[in-house]
This record gives sequence, structure tokens and C-alpha cells, in this order.
Amino acid sequence: MSDRVSAGANSDSRGGDALPHVVVAYNVVDALGRGDARDLVAEQEVIQTAHDIGAALQSAGCAVTLLPVRSLEELRTGLAGCDPTGTLVFNLCEDVGGRTEDEPKVPRLLQTLRFRYTGATPQTLITCLDKARTKRILKANGVPTPAFQVCRSPRAAVRVPFPAIVKPVAEDASLGITSDSVVTSLEQAQRQVAYVIDSYHQPALVEAFISGREFNVAVWGNGTPAVLPLAELEFGDWPELERFLHYTAKWDVESPEYAVTMPRCPADVDDDLAAAIRDVALRSYELLECQDYARVDMRVKDGVPYVLEVNPNPCLATDAGFARAARAEGYDYAGMVVQIVRWAWARPPENATRRTKRVTR
Repeated sequence: MSDRVSAGANSDSRGGDALPHVVVAYNVVDALGRGDARDLVAEQEVIQTAHDIGAALQSAGCAVTLLPVRSLEELRTGLAGCDPTGTLVFNLCEDVGGRTEDEPKVPRLLQTLRFRYTGATPQTLITCLDKARTKRILKANGVPTPAFQVCRSPRAAVRVPFPAIVKPVAEDASLGITSDSVVTSLEQAQRQVAYVIDSYHQPALVEAFISGREFNVAVWGNGTPAVLPLAELEFGDWPELERFLHYTAKWDVESPEYAVTMPRCPADVDDDLAAAIRDVALRSYELLECQDYARVDMRVKDGVPYVLEVNPNPCLATDAGFARAARAEGYDYAGMVVQIVRWAWARPPENATRRTKRVTR
């Protein structure tokens, strides 16, 4: 059942065009079918984010409904009484019933029901959920990305040079990335590949580990997307091969790794490097046909930005990287959320007409 947050005036309290009624749809996972039990922490963060977004939109004078989603049928039922011509769905569904691979089914259903929605299309989600497929597209279009291979068996020969990092091929939020994920030998690599396959029921991506500075780059907008202030992850005095964002460092607030993993935004970068990072981020955003907002994660070695991942519909928690970058640009949380709503609302209901430049794959 949906939870009505506000039936306030359907207009932006700071002026401008009227805002639609917004249904904030977010996934709810009661139990995990794969991975580590602690992964549920990452799954549950979206609930707080949904409430924060609802409150932000309410403060802007927007009528808001919160809609928890455990299944596609629950999404369909929750939208049954809404008029698509006056309703926007703020899509925070990162999976359906704990199945990450079903994430693209949410916008596909919304398209079928003729609702406009925030964030990525089904095709962009399908592409970006597969890290290897994303990297092939980037590489084919001249965007630097670390050497990689996909391993479907723990006994697979590893051709990627060491050191390498092993991660699930189709998870995000650092799921499946542990303090042991950076490996320096075939034995270590095969052990981590076995962990990914056994725990996450999917192939492992083995990727060359880039020793260098790590940046999260927030990009948003349609037509002419913009890069928000750059953020750099700082790892304190960690040894070089431990300088990466594994699950504990990202989610375990009691861990020493969490305490010293500090994002700096705006990052301290010279003009030439900043320009190179922005160029690679924008090219990645357009190649993967992102819309409204996305985050591009990269590492820089010898002045070259290497893209690790492209994240459509990245986390919008109040303390997450995208909101931090928006604040550095001068947007408060409500201003950021309203801007995303405006861009999404400006598109036609079927989301078929793209407004960003289409780049040949």
C-alpha cells in the first residue's frame, strides 16, 4: 500500500513551472537470496533515501506518494489510481525482490503504463548492470578502461596482469568486493573468483588494478549534460594495494576503514587533469545513453582517466557522493531533487525521444 506524504499544492514553492504529483517508488528487500548477509544494509539504505526525497519534494510544494515495491505487481497496483498525464515516478528501484537483474523491468513497466520517470531507460540499465558489456562499449569508442576478463569458473586461466581486482560482474554498491578482492597471484584470483560465483551466483569480473587516484564524477542533465564538482576518494595512509572501496569501507560505520575513507569534494586537481576527467565522464554518460543523472567512477594513472564503472541512477542519499557534488555546485538537497524531477518531466511519456547525443556503439 502506498503512503501519502503530502497533498500540498502542486507547484514549486520557489517559483517556476508547476511540479507534477511524484510517486517515489523504492525497492524493499526483506531477505537476500544471494551474497553475504551483511549486504542487506546496502539494500535498506534506499528506504531512508526515499523518505528524504519525499520530504524534499514536499518542502518544494509538491504532492508526494511513497510507494514501496517488492514486486512488479505491487508497483502496478500502487500506480493504478494515478493519472500518467499528471504523475511522475521517481524511480529508486535498484532491484525487484532482491534480484538486481530485474532492475530494468521497472522502467519497462512504467513505459508500458505511460508514466514518465526519473533516471535511466531499461536499455541503459541492462547495459550498465553488466560491467563487462559496459567496458566493451567504452573500449570500442576509445574511452580508457582497465584490462579485464570475465571468469565463469574458479579454474579459469587469468590473463589480466597482476595486481588485479575481482568483483561480481553485475552488482553495485561494492557488493562482493572485500578486503581480499585485490589479488597478486593466480591462486588468490581463483579463490576470489570462487567466492563471487558461489556467493553471488554470477561470473566474476577480473580487472587490472589501477594504482592511482580515484574519482567519482557526478554528471546530470539532458541535451547538454554537465559535470558537477569532482570528488576524490582519499584512503589515508593505506598501503597502495589496499586503496580501494570495498564493502566494509563503504558500509560498516564501525570499521576503521570506514573512518579513514574520506571523499573530498571539490577535489584538488589541476586544470588539465580536471578537463581530462570531465571529458571522459561526459563521453561515458553519452555513450551509455544516461539521462537525468549518473555517476562515473574512474582511476587516474599517468594523467590518464580509466573508467571503472558507469552508474546510472546512483545513490541519492543525503550523505552520498551525488548529493555532495550537487551541494558543492550550490544546490541544497531539495534543489537537487527538484532539478532531477524537472528534467524527467520534460521528456515525453514513452521516454522514446532521447535528448542527449546518441553515440554510435
